Amino acid sequence: MIKQIIVRDFNKFVNRRSNPNISHPVFDLNLASAKDEDWKRIRSIVSPTFTSGKMRKMYPLVRQSLNEFLDVLDTYAKQRKDINVKDMFGCYTMDVIANCAFATKTNTHKDPNDPFIINARNFFKRSVWKFFAVILFPAFVLKMINIRTFTDENSITFFCGIVTQILKMRQKSDKKYNDFMALMMNAEKGSDSNRNETDIHEAHHVNEGADELAVESKVLDIKLSNKMLTEVEIQAQGIVFFAAGYETTATLLTYCSYELALNAHIQQKLYEEMRSSFDANGEIDYNLLARLPYLDAVLSETLRLHSPATKTSRVASEDYKLGDTGITIQKGQTVDILSYAIHHSEEYYPNAEKFTPERFLPENRHKILPYTYLPFGAGPR
Repeated sequence: MIKQIIVRDFNKFVNRRSNPNISHPVFDLNLASAKDEDWKRIRSIVSPTFTSGKMRKMYPLVRQSLNEFLDVLDTYAKQRKDINVKDMFGCYTMDVIANCAFATKTNTHKDPNDPFIINARNFFKRSVWKFFAVILFPAFVLKMINIRTFTDENSITFFCGIVTQILKMRQKSDKKYNDFMALMMNAEKGSDSNRNETDIHEAHHVNEGADELAVESKVLDIKLSNKMLTEVEIQAQGIVFFAAGYETTATLLTYCSYELALNAHIQQKLYEEMRSSFDANGEIDYNLLARLPYLDAVLSETLRLHSPATKTSRVASEDYKLGDTGITIQKGQTVDILSYAIHHSEEYYPNAEKFTPERFLPENRHKILPYTYLPFGAGPR
């Protein structure tokens, strides 16, 4: 039934749930929020950008932030100080995103008052009065008092300004960059596939088969009059890159550390796999990183037990009969797929509350029922 809604009949459930009372000219154009033809156009342009080959070019930037993060951890270890791992991972992910997505060098551990960091943290603060205003007031009142999003408006303006500055600077320069902003500037709808040979080694592709690839190909096969992203669209993707990557990644790493601390034998097994993978310089090659089965299994099991998103939502674009159930989903109604409940179901995962990475090893993945593992949703969106 899940596959029917988010794959086979995807054209009838393209959009995600949104609040009809608020609208923002930039935020509404990101891949998570855009609707209908706007979403299809942006998706078809951006999709070929996120190939493993192009992501590989950003790996040195990630390594740079990682080395700084390890230096900080080393200092704490030598001083035998307790640390808040959630805060530490948050600093690390923020530095990576600032470096990769906004071409901005930060050191969150040492300079928490950097304007980028202050605005980044404000971005995630939710105003209680805004929340109740959106619930209580009609759209025209919200427009009068300039409430267009739950997010801090000044933070959005700050990040949009960074993108504009980078675009203007790079349009005047012949220098080549290997970061998210460069990928967005050069993004153009083409025939490149966003699949890569390394994808088969990653457990989150467990739901993908011929049907999924065919639907995605159909979604991306549209004729465009404008094959490049506009400045506002680039701003929007930069913001969603930050919004989707900061808190979720920090939370994943925190829970992963927690589970490894509780399960020493799993920690040791992962350590041995990682130790055998380092080169003479103490680094792991990008291509090899995607071929570490136990590391992938540990992260996949962490995502199952502690999914950042507890559900996936789709809105019906027309009246829809749900198979032979006798249920008709009315146009405009939302279907919620409760991934957290599925991930914790004994029916699909025996000993569901036990941290067992072996479920996701290559030799065991075939035992996972399709569409019962949904940490990132499924289908073209």
